[in-house]
Order: sequence, then structure tokens, then C-alpha cells
Amino acid sequence: MDMQVLRERAGLSRAEVAFRLAISETSVRNWEAGRTEPTMTPKKYLDALRLFKCTPEELAAASEKSINQRHKRKPGRPKRFPDTQIVKVTDSPVCG
Repeated sequence: MDMQVLRERAGLSRAEVAFRLAISETSVRNWEAGRTEPTMTPKKYLDALRLFKCTPEELAAASEKSINQRHKRKPGRPKRFPDTQIVKVTDSPVCG
């Protein structure tokens, strides 16, 4: 079970979760996409457990599954400058 399944199992929309936890809908979307992990104060953590009607273990497993799914997806844009093309800069003058 991932974060989206946990939310849907509770019968909530992303907007409802965001409103009830006083966070942005983008944060909820990022949790579900595995871009970020939920970081919450202890009070918000307890609120999330009540909201999703789950155990701490289920919330942790759902978060981890969302993150793991993200890493299995097609990678994002490639690095602009590959590591193999790094040029070492020295203190010597360019013109001599």
C-alpha cells in the first residue's frame, strides 16, 4: 500500500488531506509521487494517523513504498553537465 492507496482507503481527496493537516495540496501530491517523504510535527503525525485511519507501521510502509516506486520509474531529466566532464580549476594564470 502506498500513500495514494492509504488516502483513497480513508475516502479522502488530496485537497481534504491538505486542508485537514494544514499543508499544501502539492505536499500531498509529492508524498504520493514519492518525490518527498512526509515530515510532520508529532501533533500532525497523530492527526495523520487518525485521518488515514491507520497504524504507524502502515503509514511508514506506505511512505516507503511511494518512495521506492519513484525510484523504479523512468528517470527525470539528465544532469546538465555529466560528472565526467568536470574541469579542474587551478590557481595558475590563464595568460602568461
